[in-house]
Amino acid sequence: MKNTNVAIVGMGWLGKPLALSLMKNGCNVYTATRNIDKAKEFKDLGLISFQISYETDSVEINLAKEDLEQIKYLIICIPPSGFSNYAQSLGSIVTCFNAKTKIIFTSSTGVYEEINGEVTEDSNKTNDHPVFLAEQKLRELAEDRLTIIRLAGLIGDNRHPVKYFIQKDLIPNCNAPVNLVCQKDVIRAIELILEKQLFRKTYNIVNPSHPSKKDYYINASKAISNGNPKAEFGAGGKLVLGTKFEEETSFKYNFPIDDWNELRKTNEYR
Repeated sequence: MKNTNVAIVGMGWLGKPLALSLMKNGCNVYTATRNIDKAKEFKDLGLISFQISYETDSVEINLAKEDLEQIKYLIICIPPSGFSNYAQSLGSIVTCFNAKTKIIFTSSTGVYEEINGEVTEDSNKTNDHPVFLAEQKLRELAEDRLTIIRLAGLIGDNRHPVKYFIQKDLIPNCNAPVNLVCQKDVIRAIELILEKQLFRKTYNIVNPSHPSKKDYYINASKAISNGNPKAEFGAGGKLVLGTKFEEETSFKYNFPIDDWNELRKTNEYR
């Protein structure tokens, strides 16, 4: 991966630490942002930053064509919020890059239908889900050079859904299993996909631990605030399996979802 040109569009909670990790591993990391102040911040960190603006059918990238042509990998970490047509916007972004550029799209396990039971990559999807529509669009444009990773609920630095349940003092549908994954494991998974050239793939990235929402969030609440939110019973829910990625790559999740000591360190939740 040393000296490989990688572009990241979506320099937020996941994209920024991913960019820094790739840079540390010797990649030339191009970071796209719509904010001029952020562009300066990223440059100060040693990243190659350029500005981008995107609408449904129009994308402007402030990067020389020859630089775009040299980018080998594009990683898309943009969430669907704020888009009138998420799929079309991502498609417009992809077409700005070299037709040989390989793509990783950070999708979501939220694309699966809500059922009671186990879910794999082949399970039924909600066909009108904006993220699933984006998957379909990217497949049309880059099938052979695209890998989709469907991420479970993300936890890590300053981010954990327990905050919501503490504020509401309620855990709805408490019998449902949790589907979570740590930010650092997602970054490791992306780096492994690049290293092993795992393209034309679809993987769920989810920690293999699936306690009930009741057990998990009550323990998390006690760990960080001595809270004890009420548990509201429900019909259960889906348990998303990430075994395909583990089996095909020998990947192991290094960061447990129930490291309460790590959670306590996060000032936001004190």
